[in-house]
Amino acid sequence: MAHFVMWTLLIGPWFLLFFFDLQRIKRFVPVGLFASLVLTIVFQLAEKYEWWIIKDNLFFLTNITPYVYGVFLVGTILIFYISYPSFPFFMLVNIVVDLFEALIISPLFQRLGIYEAKNMNQFAIFLLMIAIAALLYFYQKWQDSAFKEELK
Repeated sequence: MAHFVMWTLLIGPWFLLFFFDLQRIKRFVPVGLFASLVLTIVFQLAEKYEWWIIKDNLFFLTNITPYVYGVFLVGTILIFYISYPSFPFFMLVNIVVDLFEALIISPLFQRLGIYEAKNMNQFAIFLLMIAIAALLYFYQKWQDSAFKEELK
């Protein structure tokens, strides 16, 4: 069951993008990729400091769950799609999504045996995700200003 969930989390979200304006989606692909890079680094830190332990995974991933390259990447793109450029709305959407992830999804992953929390509790994970969201917002603002200067 855990492997079915992991494959679904990796591949399933990508199909959502077809229901949105692909020109607007393209605008937020760089921030989605940056988000995955940041979360990949977080997973490396998590392994070193034993914030959590990945117990079950897909064969081609080691200490990073498929969530990073599926749900998180596509979710980042879609959150920007619906809430950007309003910072308060962007943060509100992220708070709701991150609370859902911390209180519902994370315990479900633990019950499925995908990972085990060690030195970081759900609230700390929530705060980490909010900090990452703010970083991503400012990255997108920088990205927008870089493209405006390039077009001049």
